[in-house]
Amino acid sequence: MRTTTTAVTSAIDATQNTPVHLFEITLGATVYRMTNAYMPLTWNNNVYSQAGHFLGFTDIEESATLGVNKITVALSAVDRTYVSLFLAQNYLDQPLKIYTAFLDGTGAPIDDPVLVFEGRINAPSITENPDDGTATIAITASNSWVDFERRIGRYTNHEAQQLHFPGDDGFEFASEIVKDVVWGRP
Repeated sequence: MRTTTTAVTSAIDATQNTPVHLFEITLGATVYRMTNAYMPLTWNNNVYSQAGHFLGFTDIEESATLGVNKITVALSAVDRTYVSLFLAQNYLDQPLKIYTAFLDGTGAPIDDPVLVFEGRINAPSITENPDDGTATIAITASNSWVDFERRIGRYTNHEAQQLHFPGDDGFEFASEIVKDVVWGRP
């Protein structure tokens, strides 16, 4: 269940409101912050740069059951800044967050924007369209449940040993042992 502050609830219930999205992505040791607002926004002592690069994102689906939810965030790649960042940085499994905020009468975000998506980056893809002069980076991210069914650890067989230590024949005949080895018992 998502909770909101009284100020956010009042903004949602108002006859007129100005919703914007705040987007955070971590590449390497740097957090990049953008917004789809018409001007830079400051929230939580962080500045979110305005609309230019943050183009939008796909619908966020939520359900009462546990499962993997994915979204795709679109960034402009016309300015090669973000293209070079993705080419130079380790982007896999880096955090990505999207908040929904409401602006007050002065154009400042109302306290406590609502976190609508938090996940980890799977893979970006870069597409260019020379006919209309556009280039886009599509960043796919999955929520925390993406690794829920993943089996961790290593197998004790010859093939798995060759993946990690090529040439090591220590597990070459491991499949021929009939007796189960129970660790931690006499």
